Amino acid sequence: MIATLGLSPALDISYGVPEVSVGRIHRPQWVIELAGGKSLNVARALAVLGTPARVIAPLGGPIGDGIVATLAAMAIEVDQVPVAATRRCVSAYSEEDGSVTEFYEPALPLDEAAWQGLGAAVDRVTDGWLAVSGSVPAEQAGSLAELLAGATARGVRVALDIHGPALAAVLAASEVAVVKVNRAEAIELLGEGSARELADGLRAASAGLAVVTDGPDGAVAVGEGAALRAVPGERGGYPVGSGDCFLAGLLHGLSRSMDIGAALTWATAAAAANTRQPGAARFDRDQAEEALPGVVVSEER
Repeated sequence: MIATLGLSPALDISYGVPEVSVGRIHRPQWVIELAGGKSLNVARALAVLGTPARVIAPLGGPIGDGIVATLAAMAIEVDQVPVAATRRCVSAYSEEDGSVTEFYEPALPLDEAAWQGLGAAVDRVTDGWLAVSGSVPAEQAGSLAELLAGATARGVRVALDIHGPALAAVLAASEVAVVKVNRAEAIELLGEGSARELADGLRAASAGLAVVTDGPDGAVAVGEGAALRAVPGERGGYPVGSGDCFLAGLLHGLSRSMDIGAALTWATAAAAANTRQPGAARFDRDQAEEALPGVVVSEER
């Protein structure tokens, strides 16, 4: 069982339209609604890959209750922290040029009761993996760092896909098993450098395994005795959520004691499979397995 923690879940709504034009009525040709936000995407991708997942998230109101029901239908456990409401995020996909226009409602601030509820839920994770992803308000970076330091101290393997002050605070407070960020997020923390240099810097800053995703150039992973680059094969035109699916694939492998190369291959294949249809984590396991032979993993120098 892998637990996922996120502070800003959402109902993700995707529209497919011929083109997006300002000031005009749009009539979608297709509509997709998903339990979303980065941590929920990770949980759903894990379920697709066959790894049991448990979600810890602030969810409330009719939207939040609907998300809980949707996740339960996928056999994903939900540790629901009650809040007043859950946001919606809308993405419009243009058939004309492949662009995506997005409208993200802000997440409601977490009050003291909600934060205490999240802390209690995390405290119930006593072993295994805890994946933490998504945005974290700067004012709660220290609280998150303290919470995760307690988790690592009791033997929980923490995987991070966060950035900014929260990433810096968590790395300063404890050693984590995995950090997975994109190149821009790594530069935000460490300054300019190659993907390999950034991964080395993250590993030195308390990450057991550091992974920097680098767009079309794949991902670089640096861990104990290994520095590898993984490049996917053929990809589709829908990249939204691929980073979350990458993290799910990585943890799917690591939780089964795969070596770094094998886990990185699963991560890259899951991300590639995700790009083949709109909506995050809507691929199936067969698509991920079909993508595995196209992944090229090599030593990074």
